Amino acid sequence: MTTQPPVVLLLMRAKTPDCHSIERLFEALAPLLSGNFEVRTARVPCQSRGILRCVRNLIFTARQRADIVHVTGDVHYCALAIRRRKCVLTIHDFCSLERLKGARKLIFSILWYSLPLRWASRVTVISEETRRQLEHYFAGVADKVEVIPNCVSGVFKRDYAIARSNTDEFRVLQIGTGRNKNLERVAVAASGLPLRLRIIGSLSDRQRSLLSSLDLDWTSDQHLSGEEVVKEYLDSDLLVFASTYEGFGLPIVEAQAIGLPVITSNIAPMTEVAGNAALFVDPYEEKEIRAAMEQILRSPDLARRLTDQGRRNAERYDAQMVADRYKDLYRRLVEG
Repeated sequence: MTTQPPVVLLLMRAKTPDCHSIERLFEALAPLLSGNFEVRTARVPCQSRGILRCVRNLIFTARQRADIVHVTGDVHYCALAIRRRKCVLTIHDFCSLERLKGARKLIFSILWYSLPLRWASRVTVISEETRRQLEHYFAGVADKVEVIPNCVSGVFKRDYAIARSNTDEFRVLQIGTGRNKNLERVAVAASGLPLRLRIIGSLSDRQRSLLSSLDLDWTSDQHLSGEEVVKEYLDSDLLVFASTYEGFGLPIVEAQAIGLPVITSNIAPMTEVAGNAALFVDPYEEKEIRAAMEQILRSPDLARRLTDQGRRNAERYDAQMVADRYKDLYRRLVEG
């Protein structure tokens, strides 16, 4: 008699135009988890805006049937609708706790973090820095937390040898336009340099006004598919990822895997993720960001060295290695 493999349900947030990083991560992992497990995916029906929508998401979650339900990020409160022994929760960052104030911060902290963290059977975080922050905010759950990093999809390794579409300009890629992505300082730093800044993400009116006021060649796009995001990397010469806050910083290893030199912030977890394969800058200092871009522009040898080191560093985030970590976690949970 054939024994059916345990069912693992990867529960994801509702689809949104500009939020793909969590989904890209677990879509890359899902095929590598199968065999040992029957892997299914589901998205909650609503974005988490307002009590009624959150309640709908909780009802949807409670109706799911699986041996393990893994809340993959963002909709942490959905863990409360899962039987405790079946529940895995992944925390990507504490950005909202850093940003919110007063009563909103307290309510959010309880519903999105404190209660789900205490309820879940196992908790994973994506970097040592995220673990440090979790222990700072919620020390009581540290004993069931382990670090399993993000992975880089194999598509980035497979496609890095493809020729660029445009070869007549030096193109700098900026992924993200949120406050922590530091677009404004990067744009000011790039002003007057012989490059084109390519921005992926929705621009506010204030950001458009700033960009238009600078001596800067720039273009932007948004709502890109996974394939289109890969193409943006392929058509670029440099990634600048000078974020002021991240839980991990997946664009760093995506760029490294595809063969781009990287400039990133000299703060954790970017220093942890990039290894020795990037130029590090103070994200609050426009002069440092500009000087690093000038170094890459002046020195093709430096760019090639960072490219070689980056590809080696990206191997630390191989999708199969990360999938094996999750399989081990699921196996321990199934075995009780």
